[in-house]
Amino acid sequence: MPDETTDPALRGEMTITLADRDGGTDLLAVHEGLPPGVSPADNEVGWQMALAKLAALVETGWHVGGYGAKGH
Repeated sequence: MPDETTDPALRGEMTITLADRDGGTDLLAVHEGLPPGVSPADNEVGWQMALAKLAALVETGWHVGGYGAKGH
């Protein structure tokens, strides 16, 4: 889910690491260089919303190119 801007003052860097864990997947997300106009609380809400959408896609078997989370 890209969130891009042409304003360099609003750019930050996000690193997402996925790892197998106990039959599932751990996701570690690090957001560095939070723009001054974005509060940490608002950023946290944004992450929670994005991860909830990702979870819903995975749980419903969303797929790209015929390959999905449920092996379809």
